[in-house]
Amino acid sequence: MNPGGIGIAAALAAALGFVGLATAQTATPARSAAGPVLDGEALFKARCGYCHLEGGTGTMMLERRLGKDKALLGQRTDLPADYVKAVARHGLNSMPTITRVEVPDEEMERIAAFIASPKKAGRK
Repeated sequence: MNPGGIGIAAALAAALGFVGLATAQTATPARSAAGPVLDGEALFKARCGYCHLEGGTGTMMLERRLGKDKALLGQRTDLPADYVKAVARHGLNSMPTITRVEVPDEEMERIAAFIASPKKAGRK
């Protein structure tokens, strides 16, 4: 394969959601190779917390749009998992898209299940 073909192949792999040589450096694992798999809450904090924990931009935007009671995404129980995944993957308003390289499908499933869960840590 010629050098140009390698670049095209890497771009195609990235567009299709494969973590290849060209994109491996951008992915930040939420667990180490030897470490345990993180649960949905831990993944939410690691992957989404920058914007969606207290004081984050996402929290402030949700409060402006929906009110204080719906601002903290990790405390909400009214969002179906499929909706959470769709918004994360496609974006909505000021929420950017989150690629499969940034958050793999397996982790997205656990994050969405955590957000959709009616039982959160510290709640009955």
